[in-house]
Amino acid sequence: MIYFKHLREEQQERKDPKSKTLHAFDMDEVLFHHDHSKLKVHVKDEHGKRIHSLTNTEYNDHKLKHGHSYDYSDFKSHKVFQKSAHPIHKMINKLRAIHRNNKNVRIVTARSDMDDKHGFMKTLRNHGIDPHQIHVHRAGNVGAPSPAEAKHRVIGDLIRKHGYKKVHLYDDSHANLHHFLKLKDDHPDVEFHAHHVSHDPETGKVKITTTKA
Repeated sequence: MIYFKHLREEQQERKDPKSKTLHAFDMDEVLFHHDHSKLKVHVKDEHGKRIHSLTNTEYNDHKLKHGHSYDYSDFKSHKVFQKSAHPIHKMINKLRAIHRNNKNVRIVTARSDMDDKHGFMKTLRNHGIDPHQIHVHRAGNVGAPSPAEAKHRVIGDLIRKHGYKKVHLYDDSHANLHHFLKLKDDHPDVEFHAHHVSHDPETGKVKITTTKA
């Protein structure tokens, strides 16, 4: 038996249950640009002492040394997100247009759960993204060694669950997109479109470069 709650969640997750195409969007530096002076991933040594801090872009390619650990407190804070996040209107409009055209759209972020779920959802709504209609997958909850591997797992699970035959990922990280295209090895019958998003906060211009597998 499929309980009504589960059915309702499934309907919210998929705009068009018959469609075999998924459009996945990264959140940070794709939908929202951040004031990096307010948002950092901190690195601690084996004694728990903070030794340096990384921007979101630096973190994507950072290799953690043995004994060191990450401190994600800034990325878990809704208040920090609210203060640091500036909408990238071209990409948010693109996400909304795809969703409005009855397409399946998800947000796949490297973040884990926020400390204030309802406050975070309200902030998204204030910027025109309805999290009740467009599900936000927190790949940081997966426990993978890197954001790229975490997103690889999340999208792979969505393909297996829903049988998608064409998947688009919009991301600012080359590493994330590289791992995304590797999904072709496990899903040879699926078409993958990796869209690298480059945003210039000074001019507001957005450049999208696409690679297909």
